[in-house]
Amino acid sequence: MEQELKRRILEDLAQKEFQDEVKKARDEFFSLLKDLREDDAAYERLTACFLNWYVFDRCMDSGQGTPLQIFAETASLSKEEKTALAAMAANVHSLFEVVRIDGKALVLKDLFSTETLQVTERRSLAGLDNGDILEARLLPLANKLVFSAGAFVLHPRPAAPIIRKVVKKSRNEGTPTPAEIMRQLQALNFRFTDRFRQTVAVEKVYSEIQAITD
Repeated sequence: MEQELKRRILEDLAQKEFQDEVKKARDEFFSLLKDLREDDAAYERLTACFLNWYVFDRCMDSGQGTPLQIFAETASLSKEEKTALAAMAANVHSLFEVVRIDGKALVLKDLFSTETLQVTERRSLAGLDNGDILEARLLPLANKLVFSAGAFVLHPRPAAPIIRKVVKKSRNEGTPTPAEIMRQLQALNFRFTDRFRQTVAVEKVYSEIQAITD
């Protein structure tokens, strides 16, 4: 249901009247990733992050709200679709640390709010382990939290101390904002994985994030 609703929202945004605004939003989102190419391994993942951000978070230039909010107010929707859109609107987008994996359920700690959350995941959780830090978007569906499709970035484990330090500063001082931190980390993850192909020390690459906290 989420994927179908996002598809319909994005179809609305594909209309000619929104082309300039979509380009403006894309330039804004990828301002730290200007050398991203379609043949990069991270291209599809980062494009999914962009589309989620545009649908869920970015207010339209008209001032009427996000694409999701506008669609919820103007489209002809079934009761089921309205319920799904309400869940999408109540999403939690953050950096999470894996506390525990129990079968196909995860216990995650929101690093910004410090809240502990349990997430149900039907897909395989191979590759995740306790202590991992990931950017994800969670949706409340049927009294449980699930991962939203897209907006999923897993950071290398040696970067965890650097990430925790920057997040702690954000919690204590209100700056940089969670959105700024996650955008910077997306770019650094891309640099480490695609540009340096993991040949440069993680700590050296991720230490660049500290520049936005000085």
